[in-house]
Amino acid sequence: MSLLIATGLFCVIYLLVKFLNISQPCHLPELYFKDKTSNFIQTVFTMCPILFESYIPPLLWGKSGHLQTFIYAKMGRIMSPLPNGKRIELIRPDNATMSFDVFQPHYEHPTGRDYTLAVCPGIANSSESLYIRTLVDHAQYNGFRVAVLNHLGALRKVKLTSPRIFNYGETGEYNCMIDELKRLYPNTSIIAVGCSMGANIVIKYLGECKQHENKVIGALSFCQGYDVNDAKPFLLGWESCRRLYCYFMAINLRQLLRSHQDILFTEQAQSEYGTVELKKLYSATSLLAIDELYSVNAFKFKCCEEYYHWASCKQYIQNITKPIFILNAEDDPIVPKQLYTTPLKYQENHDNCLFIVTKHGGHLGFFEGGFIKPNTITWLDRAVVQFSNVLCELDCKERKS
Repeated sequence: MSLLIATGLFCVIYLLVKFLNISQPCHLPELYFKDKTSNFIQTVFTMCPILFESYIPPLLWGKSGHLQTFIYAKMGRIMSPLPNGKRIELIRPDNATMSFDVFQPHYEHPTGRDYTLAVCPGIANSSESLYIRTLVDHAQYNGFRVAVLNHLGALRKVKLTSPRIFNYGETGEYNCMIDELKRLYPNTSIIAVGCSMGANIVIKYLGECKQHENKVIGALSFCQGYDVNDAKPFLLGWESCRRLYCYFMAINLRQLLRSHQDILFTEQAQSEYGTVELKKLYSATSLLAIDELYSVNAFKFKCCEEYYHWASCKQYIQNITKPIFILNAEDDPIVPKQLYTTPLKYQENHDNCLFIVTKHGGHLGFFEGGFIKPNTITWLDRAVVQFSNVLCELDCKERKS
């Protein structure tokens, strides 16, 4: 009996070690770029020591992409600060009230100039999301003003003023935020920052027209999925438990729709935009199913494929010429490596792009340090500041030339 117990205990420990990937070594990030001699890459090499250090996640659980993603999703960040910002609201043509929060820098930027990070958060996120709060606080202490878009409907205590919530590719609200920042701070230079779904929106926004791209000095994209059409078969598959992640994201979106149903699903809204079968909607088990059922928004799409056209950025990214950092984690359970074809193709044809892949980090996790309890500041927070400083340095050089 004791032998059986010992064998069983050994098997449990072995499986736990395998699941947690404890035996895996820490790695330097993999870097993909076109020309090592370009001004952009040379500035990166000088100003981004984070790229030449092994990313060391929490020793016990940090090498599991699932745990990185789960802890980020449920806890956000460790000891997350509460930055004090100012909320700005603007009325859209369809009477929707969009909002974003502005957080002023605590110190002058090292260059002496005025820089603003324009952050587009992930799906159903806002300035109140814990990982955004930590990013904002760290950036403030490094001399950046930060503006964070609140996706329509993401602030659950704030009522909608029109029958529309955010979707995966509509760039109107982000454009409004950029224009208002330009009006409020005419001397500022803006860096576009996107996380997950927000990165899709940022890239699509910049690639839509040259006028949009000219409003910023560069962009940062984190954990982007690149193209929903390409991602659909992966999201519905069970590899890396993606179907399960898709299910929980669907539950979150269902709850969000239900919290705003008194505005979204009025008789007038359903008459104007189309009838929604609420029973089916509130029992949907994937984001894709919700998208097929839900047609009440300011953009009435003829079919699901047309809807996903809005969520694709791969046709827009090729139009971007400003410097851009793109980051993914190899163990991200939501964004598989098969989707990396878009950034890999892009960096092959553009001198101003750096595509970075870390071995660990999960989906927007990137917790760093410690045995069990990680550091308050994550690897991603540090990367945002270092990458942004590169764009600031390039901007200063361009102004002097």
